[in-house]
Amino acid sequence: MPPIDPKMLGTYEFLLKVVAGLGSLLIFSIGLRRYVREQKWKRNEFVANEMKTFNSDPMVRNVMSILDWGSRKVELFPDKPDYNDRFVKVDRKLLKSALQFHEFKTPGEKGCRFTEDEVAIRDHFDRFLSYFERFEYFIKAKLIRPVELTADLGYWIDTISEDIEPDVRNFISHFIDRYRYRGTQNFFTRFKKDIKPKTDIETTRNLF
Repeated sequence: MPPIDPKMLGTYEFLLKVVAGLGSLLIFSIGLRRYVREQKWKRNEFVANEMKTFNSDPMVRNVMSILDWGSRKVELFPDKPDYNDRFVKVDRKLLKSALQFHEFKTPGEKGCRFTEDEVAIRDHFDRFLSYFERFEYFIKAKLIRPVELTADLGYWIDTISEDIEPDVRNFISHFIDRYRYRGTQNFFTRFKKDIKPKTDIETTRNLF
């Protein structure tokens, strides 16, 4: 048997290393694709769960009804014993009064600036806006992307920033601004919507 040429031996070793390297690269590529698919699935599942929580929250659904209708009976007090006492007719006048800046409200006999109905409406809007704060946090943390929320939130983003009556939009904008929902403002900016007040807060004093 003729001796193996050292040059050929070096070539064989080189080829073996190349083949091994290609195999490792293939395994890495397959693993990477699997990882990307799993991450995408986890992201989609995360978004779906967040939107399910948002859309199933009774207080959020009430705010949606209030925004969508000029006048609507809403179950603001689900814990009251009498079923009929649970519902309040919320029209635009009551909504604007509820969202009024607290310093413009005169305290009543018990020292409360807002009626029971107004307090409930404010609580509902606090809950509703807290979700936008939460979504903005998730976007900043790169857990979700804005485009992944468009299908579920696009309608409400447009309603609040453009489609609702100008005077009501004015009150909502001031409420968001005065009570420092900065995450909500930044969230809307991601969709090229500016919800910062366009008028001075004084203009809301007597717009009822």
